Amino acid sequence: MALTVYRAEDVCVAVNDSKPSGFLYIENASSGAIPVLQFKLSEIISFESQFELRTLDSEGILFFGDKEGESNWFLLALRKCYLEIQFPNDHSQTAITGGPVISDGGWKQISIANLNSTIIVTVIKEEVIKTHQPVENGDVMGSGVLRIGIGGLFPNSSLKLTLNPPLDGCLRNWDWVRQDTPVLNRFIESSESQRCWKSVVPGSYFSGHGAAQFESHCICNYSETENWSLTMELSLRPVAANGVLLAVLDFRNNYTYRIPEQNDNFTYLCPVAKLTSWYFVIDLEAQQLILANKQLVFKSLDDEIISNVADDFEALQAVWDQPGTTVYLGGLPDGGPAAGNSYYHGCMRVKIQGNHVDVDTAKNKHSGIQSHSCPADLQ
Repeated sequence: MALTVYRAEDVCVAVNDSKPSGFLYIENASSGAIPVLQFKLSEIISFESQFELRTLDSEGILFFGDKEGESNWFLLALRKCYLEIQFPNDHSQTAITGGPVISDGGWKQISIANLNSTIIVTVIKEEVIKTHQPVENGDVMGSGVLRIGIGGLFPNSSLKLTLNPPLDGCLRNWDWVRQDTPVLNRFIESSESQRCWKSVVPGSYFSGHGAAQFESHCICNYSETENWSLTMELSLRPVAANGVLLAVLDFRNNYTYRIPEQNDNFTYLCPVAKLTSWYFVIDLEAQQLILANKQLVFKSLDDEIISNVADDFEALQAVWDQPGTTVYLGGLPDGGPAAGNSYYHGCMRVKIQGNHVDVDTAKNKHSGIQSHSCPADLQ
């Protein structure tokens, strides 16, 4: 099944995609682009670091550090929207979670210090975690090297974590162990993809260059075929006027159902209201495509268009739980028909059976997709 949007205009919603030079985007670690800082322990005079974090993601790694290899390491991460620290102990590893909700999209000043084997974490200058680290791990003195990897584990790390590492987040105003970090400045300037947008709003952003792939049974698995039903809901804020929103393919990569690209019923998905050089804001929740009860419904503030898709609904039922059935968000699979011209550009939220689809759980995801944040509209 493919839901495809077409309109002659090039732009639907104008977004503010400016990226300040001092903003570091940290989800790139999932593609191996992780900045690594190295400091000689003999030259460090303070084991305190601080930075400001902005994220709408609930889980992932902020930074990972080690001294003398993986036997002596430290992790700061988010889990269920809260800060979590981890470090090894005699038997396995210690994990402590605390503090306020971090994943609300606002800037949070976070500092972390190791003072005489005591770890102290503060958020907006308020202490939220304080714990003692074993001496063999907490002793930071020595002649070795301290490494800090921002946004992920070091390449080829064998450490096993019980969280999903990528964090769709942004850092600014950092100070790592009171040392200069020119390598980090060069890393940011090396590519625009290493920087963050100035302002963000919730949603998953598709850059128009790739898709996310899911196994259908992982998104929603059925144990019975009687009274079979499927509800998909897509909330949209498109930047460009064409692109595949969602496609369901069987194990042979055949489409279960596809709306033609020039189906006039759905050109309303790109409603542009121009006033001189400005665009009116389109709310992400104001435009929705809903597939349910053998109908495909387009809803906006002003319109509701209903199409009967009973035959196609039966086709979905026939393949959904079959091995090899895949769901693509934001485009067609690489190598598929017109794949390069099919990618959606814009912000999207997806619900299947009433549950949000977390793009971080995709089997494969293009690096141009941001799972939890979209650039704000141009004001």
